[in-house]
Amino acid sequence: MKIEYLVLADAAQVGNGKLFILGGGWSIFRSGNYPAPAQLAVGLGFLISWNETGTQFPLSITLADEAGVPIIPEITGQIQASKSGQLPEGITQKVPLAVNLSVSIPHPGRYTITATAGASRIETFFDAIYVGKSGEPIPHPAGERGN
Repeated sequence: MKIEYLVLADAAQVGNGKLFILGGGWSIFRSGNYPAPAQLAVGLGFLISWNETGTQFPLSITLADEAGVPIIPEITGQIQASKSGQLPEGITQKVPLAVNLSVSIPHPGRYTITATAGASRIETFFDAIYVGKSGEPIPHPAGERGN
């Protein structure tokens, strides 16, 4: 089993074996006040070989600041793929997962999202930056998207 990808998005869901993301791939969170509420999603993709189908792999997702301090409790669970009579023997399955979160970003800085499943580990980050004065609209530079 291998984690193929981890993407940060505004929202995500899984349907019919596909990952649907809205506002995906951002890396900058902007706010004029901290702590700041944030809605974000973590999209994950797993590759599970035919020989590993039916096996439950422990899953862990963490979100921590630059000092390694978690800003939410660790998310834990399990991931697995089942053998299906519709799939040819020997095929590797891609299993998507979406986790939507409401969090409070405590302060400006770098935040790391880490996912571990079985022996596979992957991480990404985003930078929370202070923009403007309290009560002023937060400008978005031309061509740059994200929260």
